[in-house]
Amino acid sequence: MRGTNFAPYPDRESAWQDLAAWGRGLLDRAEGKKPEAPDWETLEGRARASAAAGVFLPFPYLQAALGLDRVQRQCLALALLPELEEGFADAYAALEPVGEGFLTAGLALCLLEGTGRGELRSALAPSGALMGCALEPAEGPTRLTTPLRPERRVVDFALWDAWEEPETPGLTLVPAGNGAPFPPELWDLAGRMAEYLRRAEGEHTTFLLTGLEGSGRRTLARALARRLEGPLLLADGAYLRGEGGEAFRRALLREERLQHCGACLTGLDGVVEEARTDPSAAAWLGELLDETARAGGVSLLVCGESWPVGAGPAGWRPVTVPLPLPGLEESRRLWSRLLANQPLVEEADPARLAGAYRLTPGQMRRALDSARSLARWAGLDGVDRACLEEGCRSQLRRDLGEKARKVEAAFTWDDLILPPRSKRLLRSACDQMKHRPQVYGAWGFGEKLAYGAGLSMLFSGPPGTGKTMGAQIAAGELGLELYKVDLSAVVSKYVGETEKNLSAIFREASRSQAVLFFDEADVLFSKRTEVKDAHDKYNNMEAAYLLQKIEEYEGVSILATNFLQNFDEAFKRRLKFIIPFPFPDAHYRLLLWRSVFPKKTPVEADVDWEYLAGQFELTGSGIKNVAVNAAFLAAGEGRAVGMEHLLTAVRRELSKSGKVLTRADFGEYYMLAEEDDDGEF
Repeated sequence: MRGTNFAPYPDRESAWQDLAAWGRGLLDRAEGKKPEAPDWETLEGRARASAAAGVFLPFPYLQAALGLDRVQRQCLALALLPELEEGFADAYAALEPVGEGFLTAGLALCLLEGTGRGELRSALAPSGALMGCALEPAEGPTRLTTPLRPERRVVDFALWDAWEEPETPGLTLVPAGNGAPFPPELWDLAGRMAEYLRRAEGEHTTFLLTGLEGSGRRTLARALARRLEGPLLLADGAYLRGEGGEAFRRALLREERLQHCGACLTGLDGVVEEARTDPSAAAWLGELLDETARAGGVSLLVCGESWPVGAGPAGWRPVTVPLPLPGLEESRRLWSRLLANQPLVEEADPARLAGAYRLTPGQMRRALDSARSLARWAGLDGVDRACLEEGCRSQLRRDLGEKARKVEAAFTWDDLILPPRSKRLLRSACDQMKHRPQVYGAWGFGEKLAYGAGLSMLFSGPPGTGKTMGAQIAAGELGLELYKVDLSAVVSKYVGETEKNLSAIFREASRSQAVLFFDEADVLFSKRTEVKDAHDKYNNMEAAYLLQKIEEYEGVSILATNFLQNFDEAFKRRLKFIIPFPFPDAHYRLLLWRSVFPKKTPVEADVDWEYLAGQFELTGSGIKNVAVNAAFLAAGEGRAVGMEHLLTAVRRELSKSGKVLTRADFGEYYMLAEEDDDGEF
């Protein structure tokens, strides 16, 4: 019959009339009548002739798009006939009452003369294209009498040539077209992907687009679609995991075939994470991606991390396309472009923004949008530096969990009383972060470093000497958020648990660019001991692991210790800055005393600051405690803060460390110091 010259249909109505006549002929034959209708070969021959003549017929297109075999094509035609003419539903119901006017497997077996049970079973297999995309089984007493209802989308397309975007929530069709130009780097990458597909010669392919939110993964998927000169189906994977997930999967695969396009799946990061430890999750997602790739030729998965090695169907090898954070020089260029036409109250420094905040291109745009909103709320005519930095921080805020807490950077350089050398070292450390784009980017040092582009500092000194304040000032100077890590909550007696906790902290911190402050680092970092038992071995391993994570971290990490001598030399060499916070001598204690009270606090003019600084050895923290307690004593008496309040507060502060003061300690001021009930100062 294929050699016969068939006449093309002039239009789709003529084709439907022939199909209806074919269906009536099958019904006549089932009732013992002699049919007068075209046979199936004639219908398909005329459909091929119509395609050659440029006449579009939606039903033959649908059959080819779904990849149906002969029996599947005939079953789909029978299922659609009741939608075409009312009489078919009544005729079906008369032959198969349980089917309620719809096609059933038993009815198909009756009408399709010469079709065996094995052929029909294969055509109606649940995993096949017909049942997977076009027909939906309803409830029925047996498999032979179960009604097979055509999907509404199939009916609309086959009968009415409905090409519109699918109405399924979570599915969005991005049409082919020119549109706005893509960023050059993404357009080039899409070109490489298109070339890969060309070389694959029709073999279905899955691309894994990995990167942070805003890195351009969805934009890359659209760029690939434009390179391939076709549409793209965006699918929200969240709909696949909830109620109705199977219906969503059917709609996704059907639309891929109808539109002849690939699918880009999003919202499945949780499943990718599960797949690392759960083989069933890996198998489910791998099979889904393989299935979507087969349906549309290519599938893309937008995810945060790479695919677990070996997961998914046997022989399935997805192609990972990473979209890393832009480098310092690229970030500077992106900021320059974004700020070029932006009204600014004060000049912005793209290099500073690039060095301080490692953002994706999408995060940069959202940061600028946030800065505009903040500026409008503040009544500014344009964006200032503070709004820009807050906008950037808003893109980086993350929850570091119970093992780290956020500390507000409330102090300035004037609040930090340290020897000049220590202060210069801290400023130099901050300057390294500020000038990273120039040194690591423009000057090329980034190409020389395999790791270690971050900033690591060790603050050493007795308790209360300002180490936490130094961390707050560094964070404030760099415009970053500070998180104080509780190492006592991180260190675990269980093998491997400490490393797991540290890994989670650094993973979250890398996404937020936070300053990590490890106070009381002596919990982990002490002189490595000779390994005498498993406990010593794991202590050394945990300390080495923390140092490794610090070196890998591209942000700022600060260790604080009270005992620098307990750190071995090998550890100290791997830290970029070691900054001493010494116990203050009388000179620095005087500076601390003179600056400790707020300007609003009433203080008597005859307070002897030199005496307090020279007589009592207190740290900055101790002096602050004394000042606060003295202020409360004075407030209780309704007076300004005087020497008697300060001396009483000094006595109480020193008594906390077991130091008992005598009259001789107070000298000429002993009469002002309050005595305890037992007569002791």
